[in-house]
Amino acid sequence: MAKEDVKKDQESPVTSDNQEQGKSKGGMLKFILIPVILLIQAGAAYFIVFNMLLKHPNHVENPKPKKGKLEVGQFYEVDDIVVNPADSGGRRYLVLDIGLETNNQELIDEAGRKEIWIRDAIITLLTRKTSEEFLEVSARSLLKKEILDSLNLKMVAGKFDRIYFKKYILQ
Repeated sequence: MAKEDVKKDQESPVTSDNQEQGKSKGGMLKFILIPVILLIQAGAAYFIVFNMLLKHPNHVENPKPKKGKLEVGQFYEVDDIVVNPADSGGRRYLVLDIGLETNNQELIDEAGRKEIWIRDAIITLLTRKTSEEFLEVSARSLLKKEILDSLNLKMVAGKFDRIYFKKYILQ
């Protein structure tokens, strides 16, 4: 029995050396594999976010104009419109800057004379909306149409062609 204990003691240091070498190889392998796995995950996350999630499902590429130039009219700008949504109780607000496009200089001049009325019409329309209506991205085109229709009803010199949101911040 004493001989068996001696044999076990002699085998034991060899086995522990092999285990230490195995651990050091495994430890070194971890230092190599972990950064590689993290890089692969980062690349996959980048691909998913920028190629799948950020594209709007209704996104349509704008066709190139046939003439080669985009015709842009003149703009009348209405800046710093701040309103509280109807359901917010004063806790939320919308900050909006709007650009109204037209090719009619008389309409731009008329809008300058009616700026107070234009601001009031926009504010009145916006304060009837709820926070949910402002949060929905798809509802913004409807909101633009409502504002444009409301303003065009009262303009005498012509009608605005398009409306753009220069700033749209909901807090």
